[in-house]
Amino acid sequence: MNIGMTFFTSITILITFTFLLNLIYKYVFQHTSGYVKQAALIIGFIALGWIAMRFGVRVNGSSVFDLRNVPIIFATLVFRDPRQILAIGFGIGLARFGVNGISASALTGFINISTMGIVGAILVHLYKSRPQWGYPIKAVTSVFAINVCQIAGIILYGALDRHNYLTHIMPYSLPATVLFGFFFLFIIRDFFLDQQRAIRLRETNEALRRRTDELLAAKKMLEDRAEQLLLASRYKSEFMANMSHELKTPLNSIILLSQMIGENEETGHTRDNRRYADIIQASGEQLLHMINDILDLSKVEAGKMDIVWDIVSVTDTVDLLYRQMKPLAEAKGIGMNVVVQNNVPQTLLSDGLRLGQILRNLIINAIKFTDRGHVDIIVSTEGESPEGGAEYAVFTVKDTGIGIDKSKQQLIFEAFQQADGAINRRFGGTGLGLSISLQLASLLGGGLSLHSVKGEGSTFMLRLPLTPVAAVQLSAQQSAAAREG
Repeated sequence: MNIGMTFFTSITILITFTFLLNLIYKYVFQHTSGYVKQAALIIGFIALGWIAMRFGVRVNGSSVFDLRNVPIIFATLVFRDPRQILAIGFGIGLARFGVNGISASALTGFINISTMGIVGAILVHLYKSRPQWGYPIKAVTSVFAINVCQIAGIILYGALDRHNYLTHIMPYSLPATVLFGFFFLFIIRDFFLDQQRAIRLRETNEALRRRTDELLAAKKMLEDRAEQLLLASRYKSEFMANMSHELKTPLNSIILLSQMIGENEETGHTRDNRRYADIIQASGEQLLHMINDILDLSKVEAGKMDIVWDIVSVTDTVDLLYRQMKPLAEAKGIGMNVVVQNNVPQTLLSDGLRLGQILRNLIINAIKFTDRGHVDIIVSTEGESPEGGAEYAVFTVKDTGIGIDKSKQQLIFEAFQQADGAINRRFGGTGLGLSISLQLASLLGGGLSLHSVKGEGSTFMLRLPLTPVAAVQLSAQQSAAAREG
């Protein structure tokens, strides 16, 4: 069989086999996984190499001209993983034993083809780092690199007489293999383009899938936000219903008792008049407290709550609150204790009005929700500052009241909410005190925390920084953030 006949036979079989492989790949493996498709392609390329060797020209049992390197060249243009090229190279090398059997010639052929597979893997790695290279540049590079590697292997491994190969065979076989390689690559370029389109389609589908996931996540987030808005709206509606009840009670008392005092013209009822006046005063103070809570919350949420920094006496603040709250505790028959530890500094830099407002809210709540036992006010220190002193002053209000269920401990710090949201609540209140206290504590540079066990009481801890600079800077940052929000 001469070279021309060999070329015609090899190229015909290769084109036919490639066409069939393309059809099988498109229609048989269309709905299989990517791993199955890649495995089928690798096996198909190895089969192409075996066919090329099977119909090559041989001299003394050794191949001197065939297109065994064409599948490797083409593989460098189709595959993007160097490991796949290595598999094809070693696979065609092993197929060499199936053509010539176990022999020295087959062994050198295996080594030569495996070396071409290694070179092809290096080329694929190079192409990945040069995405701007098009098909023509890659084809020229692969054809010349693989052919040079094949010639170098034949000369190096001595499969043929080197002098005879260099003078009588290589001058004809090299141009022919290069020409036939380009011819074959031109014919099967459509297959390469199909592969490129498939890769781009896969990448587009992957991008669309990621975008779909992002849209679904965004939709879920919007649904959560909408649910939160509905929940907030429900809480505010509930708050307005509660407030209409809470405000109407003292207002009715004020109106009714004012009428009774106005209608009472008998001097013998001075004692009743005084009692009515006391009730009117208490109702007015309760109403004023509710209105102040609403105004304070509005100021904090609008970022317009001003903090007046000054030197505050810890002892005087606690003693004043004790004298104010003691009658409330005695009226309910519960004890009230104050403990100021020795290591607590006499003064701290804070806003005395807001500090008193926070502690007053905490103490009033403690007394309100405690039917028996006691309420304790403890002042201590915590942490260690870089200067060596304590870092925080800790004001603890501890009671033996009803406690708060763990699932609702975070809820009570939210505006318009209480652990019990029904209109006819046992303990009353607007549900704003703790929310305002939490935000005021943040404006003072500190924090407010809660530990409670249902049925065993609650412990609220207000932590304020003792370092003046840190307190002022942190408060300024939080105020600026509130205004921007």
